[in-house]
Amino acid sequence: MRAAVNRECKAVRTAVGIFDASTPGKIEVVGPDAAEFMNRMYINSWAKLEPGRCRYGIMLREDGFILDDGIVGRIAADRFHVTTTTGGVARVLSTMEDFLQTEWPELDVWLTSTTDQWAVITVQGPEARAVLAPLVQGIDLSNAAMPHMSVRDGRILDVPMRLFRVSFTGELGYEVNVPADYGLAVSQTIYQAGTRHGIMPYGTETMHVLRAEKGYI
Repeated sequence: MRAAVNRECKAVRTAVGIFDASTPGKIEVVGPDAAEFMNRMYINSWAKLEPGRCRYGIMLREDGFILDDGIVGRIAADRFHVTTTTGGVARVLSTMEDFLQTEWPELDVWLTSTTDQWAVITVQGPEARAVLAPLVQGIDLSNAAMPHMSVRDGRILDVPMRLFRVSFTGELGYEVNVPADYGLAVSQTIYQAGTRHGIMPYGTETMHVLRAEKGYI
């Protein structure tokens, strides 16, 4: 186990790694009052977050302890793509619905769980952009056009894609979101394209080491 983790960590730090990140929860928050609803549900401010940008969000329980956390992308003025912890999506969605229906029924907001609709392939490491760039259509992956903590809609291998530039390792990183039925085929093609760059699959133990090294929550 230790040898495997060390090998995978080295690949992500020096070349590129690929990881199945499909398990975290996903919720679409949509409507004219979506930003106001997000402001009330999270401790972060969302009104001034530009479409196409992401933010790390923290949701608290009523006693002030953390209920959940995750990256949130603003897809449009009236649409947010919320990610939750793997085991937390039902709890978060239920809490959101509870407040929306009982405390703020005047808000025009609709909530939809999309966890099962998206497969997510994480590509992390110095060579991540080089691996993905030839496969992606309709998105400029340069630092200027797509900086850290941003999200873009485009296509990969002619498959509709929502691409996040985020990192849980501290390295250059992307999360490729595609319709779930295409997840296996897209991940296999990304892996094949990454072989010339030294790509290596990495697991959950490695992910925890990488994020701990960077001091992430």
